[in-house]
Amino acid sequence: MINPEREVMGSLLATNAELVADVLRRADGEPGSDAVMRAIAATRSLSVIVEDTLRSLVFQARSEGRTWAEIGEVLHVTRQAAFQRFGGTSLPHDDPEERAMAPIENAGELAMPVIRNFLESDWGATRANFDKRMLEACTVELLASVRDQVRDTGGEPLEIGVPQISLKQGYSVVEVPIAFEQGEAISTVSLNADGQVAGFFIRRADA
Repeated sequence: MINPEREVMGSLLATNAELVADVLRRADGEPGSDAVMRAIAATRSLSVIVEDTLRSLVFQARSEGRTWAEIGEVLHVTRQAAFQRFGGTSLPHDDPEERAMAPIENAGELAMPVIRNFLESDWGATRANFDKRMLEACTVELLASVRDQVRDTGGEPLEIGVPQISLKQGYSVVEVPIAFEQGEAISTVSLNADGQVAGFFIRRADA
């Protein structure tokens, strides 16, 4: 059975592409002709239609069992990049591959206390969910030193923004903007699959 939306999408692609191709085939248009302007408008429409078409085809490929690695290969991107662009809603059922490549569900809830505790200089609470490597590498002394640097360069925090969550190299990465008295910064908390803090740093927003 033909999907009406896909049929319309195919017709729009064909119509706009033919209009653009017809103009490109002609060496010179008639003076004052609107053909070139129509072709420009059609090309603009094509950019939108192509994106929708690509999403529809990726959905179909995933429904047919194709992996994100295969899709990423034909798009010349990594499987993570393909998933981040098209994943999340590509299949109606719980898909093991997507679940393995998605950030952990409570990443924001786990990251925010780390940032708040750091800003409040509560080192025990800041390190409470650090993994073994972070506990060894990120000492209380180091945290205190970094907090002093942040205070010296930015002043006191005024507002903590909304976390942005992504998956990078298997880690759930939470980036949170922070407004300070003397500028803005980005705090990043990386979480492993068990929800432990595997990385934490803060940098100026313009760095």
